[in-house]
Amino acid sequence: MDAVSEDDQPKTLTGVFIDHNVWDILLALRIDLDVEFPRDLFGIGITREAEFEIAATAAANPALKAYIDEIIERRGITVDSYFGFFDPTLPLDEQRVGGFDVGRWASAPELQFIASQRQRPQTTKRKTKLHKDEADISLAARSFAASTIVLTCDKDRGPLRDAHRQGGNVIYLNDFPTSGLALGDYVAAAIAARSSRTA
Repeated sequence: MDAVSEDDQPKTLTGVFIDHNVWDILLALRIDLDVEFPRDLFGIGITREAEFEIAATAAANPALKAYIDEIIERRGITVDSYFGFFDPTLPLDEQRVGGFDVGRWASAPELQFIASQRQRPQTTKRKTKLHKDEADISLAARSFAASTIVLTCDKDRGPLRDAHRQGGNVIYLNDFPTSGLALGDYVAAAIAARSSRTA
């Protein structure tokens, strides 16, 4: 049997999840995600809950909504849904999880984080059709998936800060615009800094 060269080995892509507040930076700085996160190394995704946030952006900021839609289509950004069954309390277009061949199994660390963040059900929803912190919990849970990072500007008390403190791969971009670094370099430096602190 011939030896398999290193070039023939399947590459493990690093998953990059984008918080809704990061789109403003990407638009303002006209960042090319294909340059900063090459397709052969990174897979970019959004959560199912992020789709609700993006849809609600149309009324408040149509230019941002158009930009997000264009980037999602051009880059082939995927929606990451957890596997789950139909929730009869929600309309079809408001389901949070995906069924067979749509949703993926959540890892044990993701499920543990979600369980730790569970709050009493709320009776009211926001304009996004999501409950308070619902999108952040879902996004923060992804930071515990293998080979995955979450990009956010949300340092406020809540699920993303909890995930960051608990060792999730949450990268804050608040200081990025004034850093003088390219986005890919900034993220790589942040990952290295977190790794050195946990080593």
